[in-house]
Amino acid sequence: MAEAKPTILQNLVTRKGAFWIALLAALVADIASKAWADKYVRPLGEAIDPVVPGVFAWKWAMNQGAAFSIFDGKVGFLVLIASTVLGALLWYMFKAEPKRRVYQAALGLVASGAIGNLYDRLLLGAVRDFMFFDFDMPFWGRRIGFGDFAFEIPRRWAVFNVADMAILFGVLILLAMSFQKQGKPAAKELPVTETKPAADASKADPAAATLGSKKSTPAETV
Repeated sequence: MAEAKPTILQNLVTRKGAFWIALLAALVADIASKAWADKYVRPLGEAIDPVVPGVFAWKWAMNQGAAFSIFDGKVGFLVLIASTVLGALLWYMFKAEPKRRVYQAALGLVASGAIGNLYDRLLLGAVRDFMFFDFDMPFWGRRIGFGDFAFEIPRRWAVFNVADMAILFGVLILLAMSFQKQGKPAAKELPVTETKPAADASKADPAAATLGSKKSTPAETV
């Protein structure tokens, strides 16, 4: 009996648990951490509160753009991009095989980060950032690229949040999986050999056929 084809609901929920677990866990962590930072870090203003001096600190920022303030103030454009990315992630999740749990979890992390920052942009008009690396980046000030596509390495890493971390980790996992898949050698197919039935002895050896035809008969009784 053929196995029943899974329904759309099964493809979206019951067979993709890794996606939803990763998404909900990261989203709850993002919303909870932003609520905490809104209460304890926001009153600091632009001041830096060291956690590990020279390495990590709290710093409040309301970012109206993307990472490193790219597309600053273009909230509508960023909302459109985030919505498009979410739609693509849901499609890939829907098409993913149930056994690919790590792949599903990576998609869930990226989706949670997109939702967390989208939530801020829609309700507040800007994203709440509060984590900060308190050291200069290597080679800061140098330009990478050519002409209009050149990018100057900033002195400090941008202030970020848990949603940004979820997106980064999810993308890194997806990249690692893609490189692993490309680097894996293709399995060699062994030549298929057909087993033919043994040839009839009578056809292979006429002498054997002659001897075989002379069967011994039981002795006659007088």
